[in-house]
Amino acid sequence: MDGQRRPVSSSAPTAQSAGASSGSAIRSSRLSRLAAPLFVAVIVQSVANLLFHAVVGRALTPEEYGALGTVLAGMTLVAVPLSALQTASARATATSGLTASTARRLVVRTTIYSAPVVVLVLALSAPIAAFLHLDSTWDAAILAPTLWVAALIAVVRGLLLGVGRTGVVAGSYILSTVLRIGPGLLLAAVAGVTGALLGTLLGELGALVLVAVAALRSPSGDAAHLSGGDYLRTGAVVTGLFLFTTVDLFLARHFLPGVASGAYVAAATIGKTVLALPAAAISIAYPRLVAGWADGKPRPAIKSSLLVVGVPAVLAAAVVAVLPGLVLAVLYGSGTFPGAEPVTSVLAIVAGLSAFVSVLVHAGMARNRWTMWLPWFGALLEIVVISTWHSTGTAVAAGSAAAGALVLVLLVVFELPAWRSGNPR
Repeated sequence: MDGQRRPVSSSAPTAQSAGASSGSAIRSSRLSRLAAPLFVAVIVQSVANLLFHAVVGRALTPEEYGALGTVLAGMTLVAVPLSALQTASARATATSGLTASTARRLVVRTTIYSAPVVVLVLALSAPIAAFLHLDSTWDAAILAPTLWVAALIAVVRGLLLGVGRTGVVAGSYILSTVLRIGPGLLLAAVAGVTGALLGTLLGELGALVLVAVAALRSPSGDAAHLSGGDYLRTGAVVTGLFLFTTVDLFLARHFLPGVASGAYVAAATIGKTVLALPAAAISIAYPRLVAGWADGKPRPAIKSSLLVVGVPAVLAAAVVAVLPGLVLAVLYGSGTFPGAEPVTSVLAIVAGLSAFVSVLVHAGMARNRWTMWLPWFGALLEIVVISTWHSTGTAVAAGSAAAGALVLVLLVVFELPAWRSGNPR
């Protein structure tokens, strides 16, 4: 996605001038203030997401719910390589500003570049359905349009986050949630697993329209420089992060029997919800890390990022880890997933620690250092360990926890000291 800078006339606003104030806001505004609208939106979305799973989880059999949860995770998985465009787009607009020309160029290019992947996912829908033991090939085929929508919405949200427009992005999360809980639950009641997946897609489509209109109405000016190498590198790093936090769910679905896999999906869904607030915070913390390193002021950037991202994760993880039975009973009903309490506690702790992993990996990406690739090592280690020991859900969760702890230690040893000593510039 390489872009060329065009000559700029003195009478026309440039991308740099359009983004000057936004870049200043990214550097000077408190990170907690920028993240606040996202926190509110994600809290609403997370509660609604748990409500969605609670309603659907009670309506479906444990095995059907296991299939639904796995495909929903698959929707995120296939979107991750392109959803990393959000991070790279935020980095670009944080330094160059956002113009309508930048938004148009990136929307068109994302559509063109994602088309072959969408076609490939459609072609592989039957094998995907067989591997995940789905009753219908259509349930796997829904991944294809979801991939396209997720790629576009991630790109546009990134453009807006890079210039501090967190209110619009927060509104898109709220709209997506309203559509999923309203028409989405109705579709789930009518068409089961397929309807639930269509409801999820409908919510994302509504959110895409909202952020696209906002981005395309940006001031006129030159398009920002968009480095293809940066997008590819960011995509690979974020894909590794997603696999690091999700590969255990897919392995559990593959190795465990139907009811046990459904229990693991329920526990993993709660764990992933713990990461919802940190994920929102890291989307605005990353541009701050980039600016802090470039300005030679890395210590305040890493400190605020670790606090704003890590504290909500630790608090949420602690509540779930201490009261797993209560959380499971409230969401899914008492006795629906017997024996899932230990797995829920372990996965909640893993999710809390993963928030710190995410901050330090993004810090490595801001410096373009080798530490940003450590989640890939962690994901491969999980695959090896879980493929060897997977007799119970607790064994699978323990394998995930061991790999996560090792990756966090490596990041603390090799990445954190650079931010304490400072960028010599």
